[in-house]
Amino acid sequence: MKWQVTLHTKSLSTVLTITNTDKKPFSFSTALHTYFCASVTGASVKGLKGCKTLNKDPDPSNPLEGKEEREAITFPGFVDCIYLDAPKELQLDNGLGDVITIQNTNWSDAVLWNPHLKMESCYRDFVCVENAKIGKVQLEPEQSWVAEQQIAIS
Repeated sequence: MKWQVTLHTKSLSTVLTITNTDKKPFSFSTALHTYFCASVTGASVKGLKGCKTLNKDPDPSNPLEGKEEREAITFPGFVDCIYLDAPKELQLDNGLGDVITIQNTNWSDAVLWNPHLKMESCYRDFVCVENAKIGKVQLEPEQSWVAEQQIAIS
């Protein structure tokens, strides 16, 4: 696994490369656990309308399947939801006056998470908006998988 991180004035880029150096294939899934400073009561995410959802609240081991109907997803309580076949760009309004654009290449899914009362001392101050690859990636020997993310503030 190799990471490349580039910091610019108003953006951060990451490139993750996973290479199979073994003589036999293997599979994996992955996610970037990206935590953003936010006011949880004012934060919202746009760009996920129409995605298939796997809502892990109330039972993480048996997610409820659905379809996202909202233009803007908010964090009114505990949130732990997977969005399959997510778009290449999301917009996070952090509720503090910033709009953050999250673009990606080769991350097929997204996850929104906030622990609410499970982390009562800090849940009000952040939200997690993750690029993810929920389905398994199969890598043959010598094959690589590359995924990129760019986070920019406006």
